[in-house]
Parts: sequence; structure tokens; C-alpha cells
Amino acid sequence: MKRIFSSSVPWSQRADVFLFALALIGVLFHVLGESTRRLRPEPYLQEKMSAATRAVRCFEVIREHRLGTPVVVDLVNDPEGSGLIGEEFTLTTTDRGILDSKLTSVNPNFAALFVEYFEDLGLEPGDPVAIAMTGSFPALNICALVAAEELSLLPLPITSVGASMWGANDPSFTWLDMETLLYERGLIHTRSLAASLGGSNDRGRGLSPNGRSLLEEAIERNGVPLIAEQTLDESIAARIAIFDAEAEPRGIRAYVNIGGGSASIGTSLDGGLIPSGPSVKLPEYNWTQRGALQHYGKRRVPIVHVLGLQTIAKRHGFPVAPETIPTVGEGTIFHQEVYDLKVVVPSLLLYALLCFGLLRSRNRAERAAREGLVTSGLGLAPAAQGAGASPYPIISASPEANPATIRSAPTP
Repeated sequence: MKRIFSSSVPWSQRADVFLFALALIGVLFHVLGESTRRLRPEPYLQEKMSAATRAVRCFEVIREHRLGTPVVVDLVNDPEGSGLIGEEFTLTTTDRGILDSKLTSVNPNFAALFVEYFEDLGLEPGDPVAIAMTGSFPALNICALVAAEELSLLPLPITSVGASMWGANDPSFTWLDMETLLYERGLIHTRSLAASLGGSNDRGRGLSPNGRSLLEEAIERNGVPLIAEQTLDESIAARIAIFDAEAEPRGIRAYVNIGGGSASIGTSLDGGLIPSGPSVKLPEYNWTQRGALQHYGKRRVPIVHVLGLQTIAKRHGFPVAPETIPTVGEGTIFHQEVYDLKVVVPSLLLYALLCFGLLRSRNRAERAAREGLVTSGLGLAPAAQGAGASPYPIISASPEANPATIRSAPTP
């Protein structure tokens, strides 16, 4: 041990030992840090678990209902047979849709995410929350409603019944039919205040007359008032009037948009400009078409915009297009992996100090070696180093005495 730390021993003979020791210490510090890792519960954990569990029960009721009907469930596109994934094309399909996004939405933990959104916005029990829903994401509609109810908010939903591909586009089992089923089973306590056909201009443009009739029948059989204005601006104004009337005297405290309903967000281009998730202040843009969302955003009402679902899922640790419905409690909104900083930070600083000391010792050894080489290369004789001696080496004039000065004779 004394030989290892002795300065008389060349650095090259000690370096391997020091590097091995440093690596071993690093491994020990890593093991020590990992031993402190734990799962830290995130805020509002109890409310999140409760909302997600309730969403699971809603999903199960819809699945059992679908399995008891003559409708054939496509187990390729809906692996769990949830009944929350529709067909690609039906008479009531309004827009294009992405199957992976629809599969991603069938996750009860989105109810917990809505709880986090509402809590982050500082909503209090009894606060009226406007919810703009479509038939495109029935699972998300369920999650938003149960989250609002778990927090004792006052959800005020209005539905655009039409659905994009793979949504609730079965004319005999639209989102309003699902909503009624869950309401009658006592799993939700809220029903849509009104409903429109949806689609382009919120009047079912792009659907066949038969398709529009089927949507009108769905609205009628579920006993929901129909919004059937002649223009999109009038349809938007009708929604705002319903929301404001139902929210008295507190007024709307948050506006939630799920999907791409034209009466809610305007055009698809406008929807892409709105940040996903909660926003206390809506960005200022020259909107192509101002929907109800932009109207409330101008009033400084907080916004929750749920579009671009795969991006939202990845942000919170949710699986994208899973083959099975995720279990309650999956995702970073429930627990976060954390380390004990009282152990990790001192270990890191100590290791950094050891690395610095080793590098400094190596640099000093290299500098000393270079200086030794320069001194020995001068060739000073001990006798010539007395007083008055020249500091330069004495070179003999004889070529024989200095072999380095001998040059080979040129070849003839």
C-alpha cells in the first residue's frame, strides 16, 4: 500500500490501481443510490384511483351490453371487445379517424388525468364545467364525466352525435345511447343538455340524408334537445347560450373540449393550434373560425383541450394502442420514481471530488516527467555547473567527439 501511494513510484505503475479503485467506488455509489429509489404517490391519488375505477365499471357495462346484441364485435380492431371501438365506415361516420388513437383512448386512467387537469386549474366543488363531446371518443367522454363527478364539479355536456372512423358510429348505439345506458345503471349522474348532428358545419354536412335521419332518431330516442341551427355561427351561439344559462350564477369555470367538433374548436386547423391539456390562457391567433372554445378562452376561462391523443398518452406514460385495456394505476400521474437526494447528492459530489483529485495527480505526474526529460536532455556535466560556468552544453569541434555531427558522404 505504501508503494502505491509513494511519489517515488512512477505514475504509470500506479494508474491502473487508482482507476480500478475509482471504478469500484463508482459502482458502490450507484448501488447505494439505487437502494434509495422508491415510488412517490402523486397528488390527488385517492381521487384519481376512484375516478379510474369508476371508468372501468362504465367500460364493463358497455362491453356486456354490446356482447348481448346481434352486433358482431370486431376482435381484430377491438381486441378487448370493449364496444367502444366502432367500424371504419357507417352511415353516420362524419370524418376520418385513426384507429390507434381510438384504441389509446380506451384507458380508464384518462379519468385520473382529467382529475389532475381539473385540480391543476384550481376548480372547486360545485364549479360549472362546460364539456363539448362528440361520438368520436366515447371512452374519453366517460372519463371526463366521472372525473368531474368524483370532484363534485357540475359537468355541463353538449354532444355532437356524429363520429369519426372507429368511434361510436353505430347508428343503433351512438354515444347518446351509451350515455343513457350508464345513466340508467347509476354509473354517471349527468346527461347531455343538448345535441347536434356534428360533422361539417355541425349540421351533418358530408353525410347522406339517411345518415342524418339516423342521427336525428338517436337524439330523439334519448330525449335530448336538438340543436339544429342553419349556420355554424348560430350553432355556436346556441351552445354558448345553453352553457351560460345552466352555469348561473357562478358562470362557466372551465371549458373542456374532447375531439374535433366544429362548433367547439372551429376548423381542424384551429384545433391543431390549441395546446393539448389544460391552459389557463388561450394563445392569440387569427382563428379561421372561432368556436365555443375560443369564445370562452377570450373570456379568460381556463381550457382543457383533448386532441392529439397519442402525444398526450406518451407524455403521461400511457400505452399507445394497447392490445388489452390498461389496469387502474398505470402511468406517471399516479406514482413517480424518486431517489433520496440526501444520499445521492453527497455521493455524487464525493465521487466528482475523487475524479478531480485523480486527474490532478495524473497531470502533476506528467508535468514532472516532462520537466525531467527536458533537464536530462541538456547534457550538463556536473563539473561545468560551478560559478561562471556557461549554461550551454560544450560541444567538441572534433567530428569524432560528436558522432551526431557526422554526415554521410554523398554517393557519386
